[in-house]
Amino acid sequence: MVLLFLKILHVISVIVWMGVLLYIPRLLIYQTEANSKTEPDRSVLINQYKIMTKNLWIKVGWPAAILTILFGLGIMHPYFSSVWFWVKMGFVVALLGYHHVIHFANKNLQKDKYTKSVAQLKTINQIGFLFLLSIVSLAVMKDTINNFLIIAGVIVLVVFVFIVVRSMVKKTAKNKN
Repeated sequence: MVLLFLKILHVISVIVWMGVLLYIPRLLIYQTEANSKTEPDRSVLINQYKIMTKNLWIKVGWPAAILTILFGLGIMHPYFSSVWFWVKMGFVVALLGYHHVIHFANKNLQKDKYTKSVAQLKTINQIGFLFLLSIVSLAVMKDTINNFLIIAGVIVLVVFVFIVVRSMVKKTAKNKN
């Protein structure tokens, strides 16, 4: 029962966190575009985007990320032996890196440092969707993906053993001659 409760809280936290990770880059794009406008539109828009991103990031984004990790730690123990789980954990670690990329982009824009172009921010925005697609797919298709990864791992292992044995046989034959 506790595990199910933790899963519910984890999924809710993930949804909120991903919502923030998908929306903040869009706000950063709008702020960067507003920087090229003329006054007074420029300063009004930039100030509004700064308020929106700061509040969303600090009051929602960081807490959702922390709660996602905490609740995730509470539910991960049954999955340690699953290959898909470790692939998913790789994506989660990369997602944390992505979270920090957005954090520093937001921090720079809060200080009026426009270090990223609109095109770069759009790419960052699209990467968030790829993380969402990858992690959700791994979670939903875990049994299918786990079986596929196990079969692929066995095939790679068999091919590796075959290559090693073959090279040893060739080396032994070469040494006899």
